[in-house]
Amino acid sequence: MLLILCSICLTACSGERKLEINTEEITKDTIVSCEDGMFYEYMHSYPDIPSLARESDVVVYAETAGISYYIAGDGVCRTKADIKILQSFKGNYKKGTKIKMIKDQGYASVKDYIDSFRTKDERRSCRQKYEQYSDEALKHIYVLQIEQDDIMLETGQKSIYFLQKSAYYNTDGTYARINGPEGEYMETEEGYFAEVKTFCDYRKSIETRGDTGTEEEEYQVFTLDEMASQINESK
Repeated sequence: MLLILCSICLTACSGERKLEINTEEITKDTIVSCEDGMFYEYMHSYPDIPSLARESDVVVYAETAGISYYIAGDGVCRTKADIKILQSFKGNYKKGTKIKMIKDQGYASVKDYIDSFRTKDERRSCRQKYEQYSDEALKHIYVLQIEQDDIMLETGQKSIYFLQKSAYYNTDGTYARINGPEGEYMETEEGYFAEVKTFCDYRKSIETRGDTGTEEEEYQVFTLDEMASQINESK
């Protein structure tokens, strides 16, 4: 488990660069390093949807229209997306508008991952972890990073996002979710939404138990109207 303080995370993003990735190459067989338990310690937690909405600069129901992967110093992956607004609950954006969003997750080739480290000694040490691979092979095998209880962003994915600006992320007009997975309600089926964090907990419990149990006991599902009603309570 990797514990990273939010303030450190935001200041460690210098030297970020966009990656050119052939996503068709990314499979369970080509992902050779999976950091899927990263834990970010946030200053606050929010007990319900109205409290999330009150703290948000923007709340939108949106579809992912495009994705780009980035890497910052010392192997920190980022995913930036253009999301198309399907309905706006808070903020001045109209339906069809595209805005930018960033997630603390992503893929990087092992070569790009190694090259991101600042010193020659760090790069040499990291290269030794993959000594069974040739230099050419490093371009076609991948590192996956994702926060605990989060989902990887995919093109076409629809969610309700509770977004904030920040000192770092808004340098290019980009928003970030409040508290990562806590600030996203994913559309699990048409017209129904579940908090990403609780949905991921449910998925893990299925994998552990080996059965589905009673779905209603595991995570709460809201309709679009129910989400809108609770968001409006914050006004």
